[in-house]
Amino acid sequence: MTTRLCVDVPPEVWDHIFEIATHVPYTLVPEIFEKSTLIGDDYNELCRPALKTAFATKRNLVLVCKQWWHLAIRYLYRAILIDNPRKILSICSTLRNYANGMGAVPGAKPLGWWAERLDVVIRGAVADEEPLVDVIMCLPNLAVVSLDIRERRSKDELILRYILNALRHAASSLRVLDWSMESSDPATLLIERQLVAELSRLCILRSRYMPWTDGFIPQNVLSSLTTLAVKRMLITEGGIPGGSGLEDRQISLREVVIDMTYDDFESWSIFTGRYGIFLTSVHLTYCDNRYLVMIKQSCPNIRRLTLSVINFSCLTHDMLSLPPIEYLGLNTLGVYPTWMESESLFSALATLRDTLPTLRVVQLTNPVDVTRLSTIHYYEMAVRALEKDLAQ
Repeated sequence: MTTRLCVDVPPEVWDHIFEIATHVPYTLVPEIFEKSTLIGDDYNELCRPALKTAFATKRNLVLVCKQWWHLAIRYLYRAILIDNPRKILSICSTLRNYANGMGAVPGAKPLGWWAERLDVVIRGAVADEEPLVDVIMCLPNLAVVSLDIRERRSKDELILRYILNALRHAASSLRVLDWSMESSDPATLLIERQLVAELSRLCILRSRYMPWTDGFIPQNVLSSLTTLAVKRMLITEGGIPGGSGLEDRQISLREVVIDMTYDDFESWSIFTGRYGIFLTSVHLTYCDNRYLVMIKQSCPNIRRLTLSVINFSCLTHDMLSLPPIEYLGLNTLGVYPTWMESESLFSALATLRDTLPTLRVVQLTNPVDVTRLSTIHYYEMAVRALEKDLAQ
């Protein structure tokens, strides 16, 4: 009876079942846009294990029977995760074979056609760039690309340029580019700028360094780019000319994520002076009050602000002199909240209640902070703090 029911299930129903069974939330377009400010190391640590588990599920599905193979094969390489250099040759060989018609049903699209996401996470050096470049060349419809090669040799700078050039093959479909390579080599940055200029549908760009060292994002990029996340701006080649006329052009940029571990205040001043009027959301890491003052001066339309600080005691009175935002995200960077830290948090909330009437939502974005504060010990302390500082 069970076998009969399985045989009679229409293909479109199986297709929906396979979709649910292999789905990883917030990893593909359009869901990934909801996590635009989180894309980076923390986000990748959460989603990549789930992608690996999903791939194991897909592999099991295509091995059940020939019918399931035909129905589920397009899901197999929908998201490709390469976390070991030894996988590159194997994946490259498989994609090449299907591209050449080997193993594929006549008239069917090759495996690489269905790929929407590529993650390359390699902690050692890449022995040979050609197989990795060939993998990218077999994936013409990529929408999300995340590349993170940590340990590099001098020749690897050349490999990065080959990879950037190969990504032009998917220029018409690429929507999210997470380029985490730590390279400030002028030649590599030039190729990155050239690539981004060709990505007509790019919405989210995360880069270790801002590609445009003169501080001017090309107009064709601004027309689609909504979120820019960089580790350092390094705007070193000039200021802002008067009468740029940006207000009269189509500017999609609304969200910026900046890590202020390195003091780039001059670059931040140039950037906000030019693009601050368009920003509605800013996420700052390791910032001081100068950056917030610049936001108040240059970002009149800001509605969302997220601050990543060392600990809650950094939320001084000066830091809490915020623009008229509606949402505030708070995140501590790996420091467990202590009794005094939690007192500092609730004291800050009390200050915000009295000084920022536009504020509607305060969210702790670090799950560790939430977990610690929800324990019995911290819960009792929180109640006392609420009674002391937040009582009407």
